[in-house]
Amino acid sequence: MNRKKNISRRDFLKFVSLIPLTWLARPIAHATLPKREGNVHRNVIILVFDAWSANHLRFYGYPRDTMPNLERFMEKATVFHNHYSAGTFTIPGTASMLTGLYPWSHRAFSLGSGGIIKEHLNDQIFSIFSNTHSTLAYAQNKFADILLFQCAKYLDTHLKVGAFNLEHRFLYNFGPFKNDPQMAFASLENNILLDRTTSSSSLFVNPIYNLWKTTATRDNDLRFSDEYPLGLPDNTEQFLLADVVDGAIQTLRGLEEPGFVYFHFYPPHENYMPLKPFRNIFNDGWQPPVKPVHRLSWGKKSRATLNQLNREYDEYMASWDAEVSRLFQYMEDSGLLERSYVIITADHGELNERGERGHFTPLIFDPLIHIPLIIFQPGQKKRKDVHTYTSSIDLLPTLAHLIGSPAPSWVEGELLPEFGGVNDPGRSIYSMDAKTNASLAPLTKTSISLTKNHQRLTYYKYPDGEQFEFYNLEEDREELRDLYPSRPADAVLIRDELLQKLDEVNRLFKA
Repeated sequence: MNRKKNISRRDFLKFVSLIPLTWLARPIAHATLPKREGNVHRNVIILVFDAWSANHLRFYGYPRDTMPNLERFMEKATVFHNHYSAGTFTIPGTASMLTGLYPWSHRAFSLGSGGIIKEHLNDQIFSIFSNTHSTLAYAQNKFADILLFQCAKYLDTHLKVGAFNLEHRFLYNFGPFKNDPQMAFASLENNILLDRTTSSSSLFVNPIYNLWKTTATRDNDLRFSDEYPLGLPDNTEQFLLADVVDGAIQTLRGLEEPGFVYFHFYPPHENYMPLKPFRNIFNDGWQPPVKPVHRLSWGKKSRATLNQLNREYDEYMASWDAEVSRLFQYMEDSGLLERSYVIITADHGELNERGERGHFTPLIFDPLIHIPLIIFQPGQKKRKDVHTYTSSIDLLPTLAHLIGSPAPSWVEGELLPEFGGVNDPGRSIYSMDAKTNASLAPLTKTSISLTKNHQRLTYYKYPDGEQFEFYNLEEDREELRDLYPSRPADAVLIRDELLQKLDEVNRLFKA
């Protein structure tokens, strides 16, 4: 949980001087979950690691051993080898998990939308579990948290975004804003206070806010420099990995069973801030394959910069593994694992190649959309492997099936193999990005990929032009050889399927 701090006179005066910005930012109390009497259902616990790419796990073929503790626990779980996110960043990726819908259906895919699930406020995972389970949700990522606010009437407990952080800077879910957090988020967090070159911000408030944040950040970085040599992890509010895990364990200790729990953790999202024991452990001389800067890349980062970022990402992932393993161990030692389905997955991956840093990009490549999916079920003793292509939209109907509920009529996902579904080697899996497209308009500024039969076609459609890329994933996992220029005929069927789908989803928004 949060570490208690003694406030010095200097700190107090600094705090008072900034009251207009911070008087609402205070810790929250944990609510007590109601008990569903006579319910014999199992617990369902979802653990989401933000910006977590399957391509950086040794289990999936990566040369570095980034998460050894997790891999040890995976030996008693069902592991999906070809699981893909429907979105390329938090808003669409999380909304697709929560609704079982592709981004073109739930429409929470643009930065300007503020993550609003448009017509599907009642069509999401918490509504399914609210009648049989106590429901609890926590998202350390503010974009995921604003989605949780929309599920409020189906949540018994909504832990606020900063519940396990050192600081409490987010203003949109406190005080007078708590009755309309979406508007507060759009006006405060995502506009006035936002420090991002691609968005506007207040010329007066933003510099004051950033000066305050910079001062506090420097002080905290110095305070914990022995543990975090590069500085503290930061999602606008700084936090310690140990505090986040302690908070999750303490929350599960108070769980009224059966419970449905959604934990969306910020690590290993950038900035990558490894613990001291893991700093430089991957200075091993290994270099990722050389990949050219993509024409549509927004970043144009050098190869040396991206290689360094990948090393720090791996170090941070190993740091997170060391801490979050205590959560796995707690669930095992307490017997919770034997009474629960535990799902570990991600909202999207991370790129750090082709000139791009992180996931703020129009590009779609495997490291960005290929995410882990690991499911523990009560009584399982040996690992099961699933190689069929699956999607993040499959999670909702599968979990509904596990508690005996039919798949809701609205979902586009299917039951996962080993959990009521079938292996379909020819299934079509879509992923998309439309962060600059208006949410209630035809998709004219978008990137969409269709993955099936070990092939991937990606369609980049923007006002300044369009292009197709076609890769054979079985022979070219790194997506280095675009086959579309030399062999477009090989892609005709998959191209026609993708274009037909795009025309179908755009039809509703055409005049």
